[in-house]
Amino acid sequence: MAALPDRARPARQPARSFEVVLPGQLPETGDVLARAQSENFTVAARVLPYRIRQHLMAVYGFARLVDYAGDEACGPREGLLDLLDSDLGRVYEGSPRLPLLRAFAPTVHECGIPREVPARLITANRRDQYVRRYETFEELLDYCKYAANPVGELVLYIFGRADPELTELSDRICSALQILEHSQDVAEDYQQDRIYLPTEDLHEFGCRESELATSAASSELRGLVWFEVDRAVGMLRAGQPLVARLSGLARLAVAGYVAGGLATARAFRPAGHDPLAVRIRPGRLRMLGEWARLSLAPESRGEHDRTASAYEYCEQITRTQARNFSYGIRLLPAGKRKALSAVYAFARRVDDIGDGTLSTERKLERLEHTRTKLREVHRDSKDPMLVALADAARELPIPLEAFHELVDGCEADVRGNEYETFEQLAHYCRCVAGSIGRLSLGVFGQPVTGVAAERADALGVALQLTNILRDLLEDRRRGRIYLPQEDLRRFGVTLELDSRGMFTDDASKVAELVRFQSQRAERWYGEGLRLLPMLDHRSRACCAAMAGIYHELLRRITADPTLVMRGRTGLSGWQKAVVAARSFAGMSS
Repeated sequence: MAALPDRARPARQPARSFEVVLPGQLPETGDVLARAQSENFTVAARVLPYRIRQHLMAVYGFARLVDYAGDEACGPREGLLDLLDSDLGRVYEGSPRLPLLRAFAPTVHECGIPREVPARLITANRRDQYVRRYETFEELLDYCKYAANPVGELVLYIFGRADPELTELSDRICSALQILEHSQDVAEDYQQDRIYLPTEDLHEFGCRESELATSAASSELRGLVWFEVDRAVGMLRAGQPLVARLSGLARLAVAGYVAGGLATARAFRPAGHDPLAVRIRPGRLRMLGEWARLSLAPESRGEHDRTASAYEYCEQITRTQARNFSYGIRLLPAGKRKALSAVYAFARRVDDIGDGTLSTERKLERLEHTRTKLREVHRDSKDPMLVALADAARELPIPLEAFHELVDGCEADVRGNEYETFEQLAHYCRCVAGSIGRLSLGVFGQPVTGVAAERADALGVALQLTNILRDLLEDRRRGRIYLPQEDLRRFGVTLELDSRGMFTDDASKVAELVRFQSQRAERWYGEGLRLLPMLDHRSRACCAAMAGIYHELLRRITADPTLVMRGRTGLSGWQKAVVAARSFAGMSS
């Protein structure tokens, strides 16, 4: 990072030199400039000539000081902004008083910068004092005209290229960088009672403002963040021709800013687009790679493929949150793998609503919102899951209406339904798991009708019964009992818990109940696995791997029913990998 030249850094002024400034209201010059190291882009690269670096750092120092006055200062911020506006006037008169504005003055005069350009930054921070929400994206873009775009214009003035056409391209880049920063700072902004996510988008995803104060983002909020980041990437790509229109040092500097934005957008992916749980920062190596590419080949910008980005989002969710199924999904060819990831990502969203901490009323409201969105699946959707599902359903016979059954089952969970008979439980299993079996059948390219659909449905029931046995104690601690009441009475089991959260029933009776249910699940596996010969070899391997992991888990529970009395049990990662590899080898031969 470049430092201000000594002649631009006057000795520290005591607070009494400025009557309206109280001690501690304005930070030291060094503290302001040090923040350049934490930006998403390199403010003033060392490869640039010394004088250019000084101009860039002077612009940064001014912009950051204005942001401090509007965002962080204690006391009357309006008064501080008035002070900065007044001293900006003195910059043009030749007598600024504040150190950072005295450093900014040579840049203003040497580069011919009109006052209205830096003054817009002050206007933006004045707006921040009374505008706390933005209803539409257009309103947010208008804010960016004042809060972000002037910085890009100032950079163009430094390089002598501030003509209208280039400024328009610069505005797209700067607005995109501002949107990315807003997406990173969702929690921090909310703590100051500011929300820069457009209200219309919050409503579109069924999110409430209170969600911004939680420790982790909901699936819907992560989808919203994806949409805002994706929109910013599109704007960066639209402004990228600016790099090609520039040359020499100007190209190098601007390419660095665009590279920082692209690297920041990329950093959201491994974080699962959750800025509440993860501090999202761009990787330096990726930033340098993007910078080199843009500097050397600025024309080859490529088109932004939001469908591919939506699929990548769904695959990330499947890898991290549907680990049992991800082993099988990896065995599919790319197109089907992406499609099944979209199916499982959306199913995970529905499950997360039912298993989350929201009130019953709020869960039912969100499930109804999810059901409504299922009627509007299209590739231009704001929601990445709906974008991916729309594209997948266009290529494959995926019965998206089956998701409505999944929502039905989740609503039953939220209402705390219990099941008197196995027939009632089987209906529930068909809703929450048989539906996924039929959706998967469509991904495999099979018509979802007749015998194939019946066997896919049966396999889903088998998997769900295994889930119910595996989670017997965990579900009971959450107030849920899935096993039929008639079976509990038959084996003399109540599934009541003691003060430690353990079953009070005689262990031998619980073991008999579990073995009985295991045998029932085995019969459903026997029917469901008859689907395998009807599939192509890659789909067969995928289905065999997913079912094999659960089937192996059921065998272990059957051999030792006490496993489910002690807590949730499962296979290790390498054991799942062995099952998947065995399935692929066996089904490919």
